[in-house]
Amino acid sequence: MSGSWGHPLPSADFGTCGPLFGPACRYTKGTMGTRERHIGHATARSAPVADPRGGRLFAMPRFLVGITHQVYRHRVFAIAGAITVLFLMLLAVLPALFASDPKLSNAVPAYSEVSEEVVDALVHSSSLPLLVAAIAFSIWGVLAYLRCLDYVLRRRLVAIAAICALWMIEVILKYKSFTPFYATVLWYLYYVPMTLIPLIYQLCGLRLAGLEQHRMGRRYRTVLWVMAVLLIGFVLTNDVHQQVFHFDRSSGTWSNDYTYGWGYGTVLVWTAFNFAAFFILVGRSSSFRIQRFSGTAALVLLGGAFFAVSYALRVPWAWRLNFSLVYCVLCVVAMEICLDCGVIPSYHDIAGIFDTLPLDLKVLTRDLQEVYATPASKPMPVGVREELRTQEHGHAHAFAVASDPDAVYRAFPLLGGSALLAQDVSDLNELNRELAHRRMELQRQNELLAADYDLKTHLADQEAETLLVQDVDQALARALEGMYDLLSSLPPLTDEASSHERYRMLQRAKMLVAYCKRKGSLTLAQHGESGFDRDRIQLIANELASDLRTIDVDCASIIAIRRPMHASTVSALYDCVYDFAFFAYTTDHPALMYHLGDHDRCSVELRATLFSNDDEDLSQTPAAQELESALQGRNVAYRLEGEPGQLRMIVLMPRAGE
Repeated sequence: MSGSWGHPLPSADFGTCGPLFGPACRYTKGTMGTRERHIGHATARSAPVADPRGGRLFAMPRFLVGITHQVYRHRVFAIAGAITVLFLMLLAVLPALFASDPKLSNAVPAYSEVSEEVVDALVHSSSLPLLVAAIAFSIWGVLAYLRCLDYVLRRRLVAIAAICALWMIEVILKYKSFTPFYATVLWYLYYVPMTLIPLIYQLCGLRLAGLEQHRMGRRYRTVLWVMAVLLIGFVLTNDVHQQVFHFDRSSGTWSNDYTYGWGYGTVLVWTAFNFAAFFILVGRSSSFRIQRFSGTAALVLLGGAFFAVSYALRVPWAWRLNFSLVYCVLCVVAMEICLDCGVIPSYHDIAGIFDTLPLDLKVLTRDLQEVYATPASKPMPVGVREELRTQEHGHAHAFAVASDPDAVYRAFPLLGGSALLAQDVSDLNELNRELAHRRMELQRQNELLAADYDLKTHLADQEAETLLVQDVDQALARALEGMYDLLSSLPPLTDEASSHERYRMLQRAKMLVAYCKRKGSLTLAQHGESGFDRDRIQLIANELASDLRTIDVDCASIIAIRRPMHASTVSALYDCVYDFAFFAYTTDHPALMYHLGDHDRCSVELRATLFSNDDEDLSQTPAAQELESALQGRNVAYRLEGEPGQLRMIVLMPRAGE
C-alpha cells in the first residue's frame, strides 16, 4: 500500500532500521543536516523504481526477508563461510584441471606432486595473500549487497567484488601455469577486469546522478558497453597485431622483456576516463559534505593512478608489488568509502537519523512490542494493537481507530516486525467538516437556483407564447378585418346581378381565408425554423396558384433561388404576392405570372406580371393605387409599371437570416 510517502516501505533490519527512513528524510529537509538530507536525495535520485524481484523499493533478497534478526545474522555468516569453502575447494581441484589438459599431459607432474607444490606455494609464496584477498572481496560483496539501498547499485557492487575475487584466482592460476601459452592468455585476461571495473564505476555514477532514466543516458550506457567489449577483444587478440604489448615469445625472458604499444595507452585512457566521470557525476549531484567524502575516495584512486604509472615505468618499489592485488584493494577501498560516507545510499548511520525525525514513528516487533520510537511519538491509543493483529503481516495498510479520530495510522512491514506511522489529520478533519457544511449550503443554494430557473423558464415560455399569439393576431388583423367587412356587407339575393356580386365577394373572402392559413404558418415559422429552401418555397407557390385558379385567376410561378431564405423574408414576399393577386381579381379574365430569383448575394427579386382583357392602363386604376398603398406598408423596395391590359410589379428585399 502506498501512502503519503509515495512508495511502499520495504523490509529492513532492526539493527540498522532499514530503508524506512530514506524516504522519510525527504520530508524533513529543513530540520536535518547535510548527511541526512543527502540520504533522502540519493535514495530518491538513484532508486526511482521498485525492485522487480520483490515489488518493493530497496527490496532485500527473499531468503533474508521474514526472519528474525538472529537468523538473519546466522545466514549472512553462513553465506560468507560457504564462499570461503568454495574457494578452498577450487584451489584443491586446480591440479586435477591441469592434469586433464592433453597439451599438458607430458608437462604436468602427478596429482599428488602438484597438490604438494600448490599447498607449499600457498604457504611459502605470494599466492596466500591473493587467496585471502579473494575471500575478503567475496565477503565484502555480500556485506555491500546487504548494506546498499539501491538494488541496481547493489548488483553493481557485487559485480565489482566478484570481478576482484575472480581476478585474484586468475593471478594464482597464472603463477602456477606450466606453459607460456597459458601464461600469456591469463596475462591478457588481466585486462578484462581492468576494463570492466572502471566501466562499472561510471555506471554507478550515472545511477547516482539520475541520468540512466533518460533515453540519452541509456544510449550512452550502451555505447560504453560496446566500447568495453571492443577494447577487451583488442587486448585478447594482441598475439595477432602486437599493438598492446610488444615481446618475443621465443625469448625465455619474454614475461619481463616487453614494451607497451598504443593499445596499452588506450586502456589507460579508458580507465582514467571512467574513474574521472564517476567522481564528476557524483560531485555534481551531491551536497558539499558528500563531495568532501567523494574527494577522499578520489584521493585513494589518485594514489592508485600514481602506482599504475610507476608500475608502467617499472619503478623498483612499484614493480615489486602485485599490481592486480593493489588495483583491486584500491578500487574496493574507494567504493567502501563511498558506501560508508553516504555517497552511495546505504544503511550506515541511519539509526542516528531516526532520532531526528519529526514524525510519530514507532518500530514494533511481531508481538507488537515497541522497540524504537522517535522523540515526537506518542503513546498508542486503545484499539491500535488490536487493529494491527487483525491485519495480515507483510502488507502495508492504513487505518483509524475510534479512540483517536484525529489520527491516521499507517503500518509498513519490516524484517522481524513492522513500522507504525501516526499522522495527525485534525486539520483535515476540521477542513472536511467545513467542506461538508459548505457543501450543504451550496446544495440548498443549488436547489433554490434550480427552482428559480424552472420558474423563469416557465414564465419565459408563457411570454414567448403570448408574443407569438400577438404576432399572429397582428399579422392576420388586416385580413380578418377585411373578411369581416366582406361578410357583413354581402348584398341580399334579389336578382341575378346581386347573386353575381355576392359570389365575387365570397370568392374574395375565400382568398382571405387561404391567405390567413398560410400567413399564420409563416408567422409561426419565424419563431422556430431557420430557413426556407427552393423546394419548400415552390410548394407554397403551387398552393397559392391552386387557390387562385379556384377563383378563375390563372397563375404560374418560377422559383429560381440558390440559397435558403429566412421565414420573415418569405412572409413579406408572400404578402406582396397576395396583394398583387387581390388586384388581379379586380380585372377581367386575369392571368398572373411571377418569378422569384436572386438579385445579388444579399437580396432577392420578385417579378410579377398581370395580363387581362381590360383596355385601360391598369396602373392608373383605383385598385392599383390601393395596391401601391399596401406595398408601401410592407417595407420593401418596389416598382409598378402599367399599360393597357397589363401591370408589372418588381419587388427587391434583403435576404434576411440565411
